[in-house]
Amino acid sequence: MVALVIVLGGAVAGRAQAADESSGAAGSAKAHYKLGRTHYQLGEYRDALTEFKEAYRLKQDASFLYNIGQCHRQLGEYVEAIKLYGSYLREAPDAPNRVEVERFVREMKEALEKREKQEPVPPVPVPAPAAQVPAASPEPAAPPVPATPEPPPSPAPSPPAFAPPPTRSAEGELEIASEPSEASFFVNHMAVGTRSPVRLRLPPGLYTVSVERDQFLGAEGAVALIAGERAAVMGKLLRVKRHPWRGLGHGFAVTALLGEGAGIAGHVLANRSFQGTDRFHNFATMEKVGQAVAISAAVLAVACYVGDWLVNRGNVDPGPPSLLQPMSPEAR
Repeated sequence: MVALVIVLGGAVAGRAQAADESSGAAGSAKAHYKLGRTHYQLGEYRDALTEFKEAYRLKQDASFLYNIGQCHRQLGEYVEAIKLYGSYLREAPDAPNRVEVERFVREMKEALEKREKQEPVPPVPVPAPAAQVPAASPEPAAPPVPATPEPPPSPAPSPPAFAPPPTRSAEGELEIASEPSEASFFVNHMAVGTRSPVRLRLPPGLYTVSVERDQFLGAEGAVALIAGERAAVMGKLLRVKRHPWRGLGHGFAVTALLGEGAGIAGHVLANRSFQGTDRFHNFATMEKVGQAVAISAAVLAVACYVGDWLVNRGNVDPGPPSLLQPMSPEAR
């Protein structure tokens, strides 16, 4: 019975160790992603490309492929960018920015076609000098006609010193929601609210939107805002796995192994070395206590591992933020 419990505890510990390694890889991927995003914001696209590639090697998340394609596009490497955008759309067929990515691909293909069609401009031929014509007899010149003076051009109106602020009709409405509703909302890395939904009126343009909350996997994405129209996105935040019981389970597993070792040692010493002596009872007691400790600790270790699994059921491993999802008209 003790051996069976120990084997079960060891199996659960092996799975826990594998989960720890996966969590470590995800954490490293997130670190590379954050560093790459910093390089990208600073315009250091080559360095950002390196970090995003390392993040994808550690965790095959489709959003990393999009980031790599963005870096290639900013560097003018259109062939590589088209290839990475294609991989991104295959990995994320329901991506909310699919229309935008397809537009990028069309524009880059058109630019590549223009490059291929460009040819060197041939030199303009210089006309040959005309044959010399014998001079004709001079004729009396006509009297010059006085030129009619032209009126001076009217001065062009000077442009206004400043552009008028956009009217409400020239703005767009942006709505950001999240599940759960309490979170931190950012637009272009600036905080805009702490409770869902957040509604903003902004000039047309492309905005970076992110939703964050402690102990949850955040969500982010790019939103194109058009004048007079409304864009609504939803960030579904998932709780990140935590392992408060796993360390305690490891401690009980080690205690079970030590107790089993003490019980085996007491059994051997009592029956082989001190059989029939006064110390026999001491080592026999040591055997019983060691087995009791081993059984109790093994049961507690398994209980901790099961509790850890129950606490984290439905949670996700740490990693890069997920993509924002467009809100359906019924949810608005």
